[in-house]
Amino acid sequence: MLTGEVIPVMELLSSMKSHGVPEDIDIATTVLNDDDIGDSCHEGFSHSAISSHLQTCGCSVVVGSSAEKVNKMVRTLCLFLSPAERKCSRLCRSESSFKYESGFFVQGLLKDATGSFVLPFRQVMYAPYPATHIDVDVNTVKQMPPCHEHAYNQRRYMRAELAALWKATSDEEMVADSIIHTDESFTPNLNIFQDILHRDTFVRNFLEQVFHLKPNLSLRSTFLAQFLLILHRKALTLIKYIEDDTQKGKKVFKSLRSLKTDLDLTAEGDLNIIMALAEKIKPGLHSFIFGKPFHTSMQERDVLMTF
Repeated sequence: MLTGEVIPVMELLSSMKSHGVPEDIDIATTVLNDDDIGDSCHEGFSHSAISSHLQTCGCSVVVGSSAEKVNKMVRTLCLFLSPAERKCSRLCRSESSFKYESGFFVQGLLKDATGSFVLPFRQVMYAPYPATHIDVDVNTVKQMPPCHEHAYNQRRYMRAELAALWKATSDEEMVADSIIHTDESFTPNLNIFQDILHRDTFVRNFLEQVFHLKPNLSLRSTFLAQFLLILHRKALTLIKYIEDDTQKGKKVFKSLRSLKTDLDLTAEGDLNIIMALAEKIKPGLHSFIFGKPFHTSMQERDVLMTF
């Protein structure tokens, strides 16, 4: 029994040793070293992939039939992570695919002979952060809902699992005031990856500017570092703004419109990127800002569906 638990852990550690992403990534091995933005992949695809990657807290799954193309995208996305987060990322191998692991920030996965890779729904649902799904064969980018909705779906799915386990192991029917409260009408939405709903200006402007610089020089790396520093400072400013407005959580935050205007985050994609960065600095920020209104709207929807 113990062997069955230890072997997957050892296989995971072994894969990290052989295919882990290095802390220092050579920009020459990424999309950002191309002569032009559309050399390796379509301009809109690069923008969508990086933007969604940042909107989902730097967590992405890259799939494809070519290990070279997959790994180039993996290394590109890892440029936008911290060195510590890169240590929790993995390249794909060319001979056969690794299994999906829910704890990685970025991971490359090779499609099978049929040209597909089926992600394990339960592991994806229980991942710490929502993720972006990137297919380098067909240039598609899908993303999971934001952090507060991801946490809400996690709890509902967990309650459904606990209820099913309770019913399977108990000889008695659950009483109404049982510890496990479950929504009997809840059915998990297996299509958890959606189209990108909100576009940003941050990544679009960055890509337009970075490809004006000559490749194969340190200029692009310096420009990228400056871009990431700006995003980080914007995230810290957003956190400070919310702390001041709510007296560090003592009051309810009510002025999202003012925040977007004051911090120049009127584009929803820009707000999502900064909120995702702020979430990693201050865990729970999404739920504090959006959680209660979202739960209320979901409860209202569930009540209406019962009529």
